[in-house]
Amino acid sequence: MPEKERTCERLLLLVGSNPLPNYLAALILKPRRICLLYSPETEEVKNRLRERLEARLADGKPSIEETCIEEVTSASKVRNAFPSKDLSDAHLHYTGGTKIMAAHARMAFRDAGGKDEHASYLDERKGLLRFDDGYEMDLSKQQLKLTLDDVLALHGIMRIEQGIQQPDGRPTDKDAEIIAKAVLNDPSLAGKLYSIHRDDNNKRLSFGKAKADAVMLNKMVPCGLSIKQIPEAHWNKKTYETWLGFLGGGWLETWCGVLVRHIANGDEMAVGLDCQLANGRQCEIDVALVRGHRLYVVSCTTDTTIRLCKSKLFEVAMRARQLGGDLARSALVCLLDGDDSKGAFVDQLRNDVADVWDAPNTPQVFGLDDVKEWAGVNADPNTDSLKRWLDS
Repeated sequence: MPEKERTCERLLLLVGSNPLPNYLAALILKPRRICLLYSPETEEVKNRLRERLEARLADGKPSIEETCIEEVTSASKVRNAFPSKDLSDAHLHYTGGTKIMAAHARMAFRDAGGKDEHASYLDERKGLLRFDDGYEMDLSKQQLKLTLDDVLALHGIMRIEQGIQQPDGRPTDKDAEIIAKAVLNDPSLAGKLYSIHRDDNNKRLSFGKAKADAVMLNKMVPCGLSIKQIPEAHWNKKTYETWLGFLGGGWLETWCGVLVRHIANGDEMAVGLDCQLANGRQCEIDVALVRGHRLYVVSCTTDTTIRLCKSKLFEVAMRARQLGGDLARSALVCLLDGDDSKGAFVDQLRNDVADVWDAPNTPQVFGLDDVKEWAGVNADPNTDSLKRWLDS
C-alpha cells in the first residue's frame, strides 16, 4: 500500500559527493522549484544531478536554480547562501554535503522559518526518507521507477559499445547452463576451459594458430553445447574471441544473469555492462540490477584462490558503494571452496570483509557450495539464498 504522499513547492538540496539520495528525494517530493546548494568541490556532481533531474522531471518542468557555497565549513557563508530569509514554504533535504554543511544548513533553515515537517534526510541504512517531525517514508513502497541509466548518469558513467552487432554463433544462455552444470560436477573443468589456447605464459594464441589446432569440446563438456570445437571452421576472429572469453569464465556471468533475471521478474538488469567512468577509465560490471531504490552489483569469477577472490570482492563492493552509497548491495559469485587451519575459505572471506566494511550493506560472498545449490547438484535447484540477497 503506497504511503501518504508528501510533496513540496520548493526543494533545497545540499549537493555532496553522491547525488543519488538527492535524486530520490526529488522524485518523492515532486517539487516545482529546486535549489541546488553546492560547493566548488561538488560542481561536477551538481551538473550531473541537474541534467538528470531536468530529464526525469520534464513533465513537471521544475525550475532549477543554483547557489555555490565557497566555504562549506563557514557557518556565515552557509547561512548567506540560502536563497531567501523566509523559508516557511520551502523543504530542506540535507542528506548531501559534509556533516558541517548539513548542520549549518539545518540551523539556517530553522532560523528562516523552516518547519520540522519540511526538513528531511535519507536514512540509507534502513531505506527510509525521514522527516524531522518524526514522519518517515519507506523507499521500497514508493513508485520511483529508478533506472540503471539514472544511476550511471548521476555518476558520469557512460555505457560503451551500445548498438554494436553481436557476432553470429555467439554463446547462448543454454550454453552457460550446460557449462555450469558440468563445472559444478567437476570444478577442475573451469581451469581446463580457461586454459584453452593459452601458452605456457598464460597468453592467448593467435587466431591463426588456434585454427590450426582446434580443440574438440565434446570431450570436455559432453552434454550438447551449440558448438563442437573451438574455433569452428567458418568463424571469424570476433566470434572466436567471444567464445574464448565465454569458456574462460564468461559462462558464469551469463548463467548468474539468467538466475538473477528469473528472480528479478521484470526489474531492469544488465549483464556484461561495459562502462566508461567519469575519469575516462573503462570498467565492466558483470551483473547489475535495479530494484526499487536499490542497485545490486554482482562480480563473478571462476578463480579458486582466496587472494584473487578477496580482490574481486572488495572491487565490486567499492564500485557498488560509489554508485549507490549505502543503498547499494554487492556480491561475489565464485567457485571458492576448501579450508585450512583458519577455517573454511568462504567464511574467512566473509569475516575479512565484515571486519572492514562499516555499513549495513556488507558485501555478500557466494562460494562453490552456494552455486552448486543454485544449479541443483545432488538435489533440486534452490536459489533461495540468491533471492534473499536480492530482497535485502
